[in-house]
Amino acid sequence: MRILYGITKSNWGGAQRYVYDLAIAAREAGHEVSVLSGGNGLMIKKLDEAGIRVISLPHMNRDIKVASELKSFVDIYKILRSERPDVFHINSSKMGGLGTFAARIAGVKKIIFTSHAWAFNESRHWLQRLIIEELSWLTVFLSHITICVSEQSKRQMETKPLIGEKLVVVHNGIDGFKLLEREVAREKLSLTDLPPDTILVGTISELHPNKGIDIMLRALNKTTENVHFAIAGTGEKMAELRQLAKILGVSGRVHFLGYVENAREYLKAFDIFTLTSRTESLPYVILEAGYAALPVVATRAGGIPEIITDGKTGTLVPRRDHKSLAAALSDLINDREKRSIFGENLSKFVKENFSKERMVRETFKIYQAA
Repeated sequence: MRILYGITKSNWGGAQRYVYDLAIAAREAGHEVSVLSGGNGLMIKKLDEAGIRVISLPHMNRDIKVASELKSFVDIYKILRSERPDVFHINSSKMGGLGTFAARIAGVKKIIFTSHAWAFNESRHWLQRLIIEELSWLTVFLSHITICVSEQSKRQMETKPLIGEKLVVVHNGIDGFKLLEREVAREKLSLTDLPPDTILVGTISELHPNKGIDIMLRALNKTTENVHFAIAGTGEKMAELRQLAKILGVSGRVHFLGYVENAREYLKAFDIFTLTSRTESLPYVILEAGYAALPVVATRAGGIPEIITDGKTGTLVPRRDHKSLAAALSDLINDREKRSIFGENLSKFVKENFSKERMVRETFKIYQAA
């Protein structure tokens, strides 16, 4: 088949990694593969290195600008008419909306949309959320099949009219990967001069409001002095989060590591992993933390409870609740055996249920059947 993948941004987040994994697997299966994307981020570099052709959308970006959207729509339509893909697999909200509409007009026979997260779950004005929810419905309606990466994501849309049969769930999946030993990882991250009794809580996250790093900083303020917090990632809220840490009096215990290439390889540097998102889909980073056998404290957001069973494979806390988060962290900090049990249980669960091979196989079946 001729398969064209489409995505709004080309940075290296969960959706971009999903596109990369599927594009590589599709080419290895003998299909002709291209990727359509805005920006000039790390995903494009990785695809170039892998020999996957990337088609640039110069006007496509995350911000809403009517003139840019119209230009991007025309560009997508022209590319679809030129490429004539057998499958157009679209990812992310903006590419989904523009891409499904353009693909219908261009006569693409198999339009697949993957919802990595519904944008109407983000903190916005109620009218904006309502409009985005209706546009999300339209995107699903115009697709032939919409893949939801979690059961929770599917439940949010399946009661809406005319689209229930278009929704299927395919969980994200990962392969095994190299893990650096604890001391080596800490040395490479410049974390070797921590006090001997330090408990290092860590996360890999974009510094974006949805990720709730501010909630973790407030929770850190309620833990003992030997608890430190390390964040691998960059983003728009870096300066604001640094200032918040200073105001809370925890800046000496917070380590902003910035962008870390192949960050998952350093997971063993952490004693406990956190993901304090306000909204989520089915995050790769929780799967990676599980593969590394780390105890996880995470919010009950999106598909996270489909990976973390509270009290068995980790600890779940309410979203936006720094007091509950602090209490959950303190419980694990004071119970080394529980940390070990949670980590081992999660590792086993992830390896048995969230393989990349399964994700690829189930997705390619949808391509054949759509």
